[in-house]
Amino acid sequence: MKKLTQKELKAQIVELSIAYHRASLAVVRRRKELNDEYARYFRVHGQPEPNHHGIRFDDPRYEGVIAHTNDACDALRKAKRERYNAKRRVDKAVRQLMLLTNQSFAVPASPAVTRRISAPVRRFSASGETMQ
Repeated sequence: MKKLTQKELKAQIVELSIAYHRASLAVVRRRKELNDEYARYFRVHGQPEPNHHGIRFDDPRYEGVIAHTNDACDALRKAKRERYNAKRRVDKAVRQLMLLTNQSFAVPASPAVTRRISAPVRRFSASGETMQ
């Protein structure tokens, strides 16, 4: 494998970043298509559980919607895999550039996050009695 120059690595990082962004957009688009398929199926066949949001894969009542959306689900899975691979390629190129330019891999120090402890909430009944 040929060693790239700093300028070539920077150009590669830009190209890979654009590819990663496109892959991220594809994931968003495929997720929307899958959700549209779910909505289309449920409009025609009705919801097995109207008060439940989501698909229960172990419930036989959902077998129809799972079979109907298999292609869209596979397309989303493939898009997510491509996004992951694109992200990995960007990270690898950035690491190579950091090594070439002798950049530190140390995590920059940041101040510790302190949480403010909120005062307890007192609840009262309609007659004014404390409910705690």
